[in-house]
Amino acid sequence: MQKPISTLSEHGQVRRMSCLARKVLDAYPMPVASVSPLKQVYNKNFRITTQSGELYMLRICHPRRTSVEPVQSELIWLAALNHEANLPVPEPVLNKEMQYVTVVDSADLPGFHLSALFHWTAGRFLYRSLLPSHLFQVGELTARLHHHSTNWKRPAGFIRRRVDNLFCMRQEHDDNFNEAVAAQAVQAIANVNTQQDARLVETVIRKVWAVLQRLGEGPENFGLIHADVHQSNYLFNQGRVGLIDFDDCGYGHWLYDLAVTLYCLQDHPNFANLREAFLAGYRQSRPLSLEYERYLGTFIALRTLQDMLWEIEERNRPPFSDKWHIHMVNGLQSLHDFVNQ
Repeated sequence: MQKPISTLSEHGQVRRMSCLARKVLDAYPMPVASVSPLKQVYNKNFRITTQSGELYMLRICHPRRTSVEPVQSELIWLAALNHEANLPVPEPVLNKEMQYVTVVDSADLPGFHLSALFHWTAGRFLYRSLLPSHLFQVGELTARLHHHSTNWKRPAGFIRRRVDNLFCMRQEHDDNFNEAVAAQAVQAIANVNTQQDARLVETVIRKVWAVLQRLGEGPENFGLIHADVHQSNYLFNQGRVGLIDFDDCGYGHWLYDLAVTLYCLQDHPNFANLREAFLAGYRQSRPLSLEYERYLGTFIALRTLQDMLWEIEERNRPPFSDKWHIHMVNGLQSLHDFVNQ
């Protein structure tokens, strides 16, 4: 009898998941030459090379992903972005049963596992070497994605959650900022910080909630978005930007997408110029009024709080165990500045 995967070393877990990956690939009509694990943070991802040299990316979803329909919906949107809008995003691959989602079980791992295969997206990631011209491209691509979302007629059975949940990694349901969930968030902060910090978070939640209600959910403000447009998800190849990892896509305000990009660049030494170029690129393809732009700080505060709550839940697991507390301190300072600006 094999040990539970949770008791294995990181290397042991990857090795066992690689065996599962090979089993998943039996569902696809291509002879596989190699299966190479990629960076493992939430889902388990693998670079697949076929015997003819073609490259693919296999994603085995986190065990929290238990429903086929939301994953299928993500892949349907990706197919539409490829074929209707010609956007540089991952193209999902149909399995032998002409389905985008492959479901497998394994004697070595408990339960069923959802997975998806994508054509490989070539390119390289940048951070310190990012230039305003790069961010202009990212802004323009984000605007084009929003334009497609605004006009796309979603098929029957399309299911994606909201992305402005306080506990954003609880992916199978929406919490809609209700009072009970807000109280859970405040208590989560109080459990690892001071009561003063908890009161700060309660104030932030009220301010964010008020803006969400003020903006409403009309198509001019709200729609289907990527929800995770940061520098580990956009990459550059031959002068063109591409956008990957739609696993968190869902319904939210257009501003949320913009806020995530800026939130993740705040420590960049050229942040001011990158911000200006990003918003200019967005405006190249889609309107963004200065009045609307002033709410970006609210959505950056929301993302800050979401990340703090996520890291509290994951604080005992690598890669969070070493850094969650310093991220908490920095996040609380950012929220303090937001409340007092």
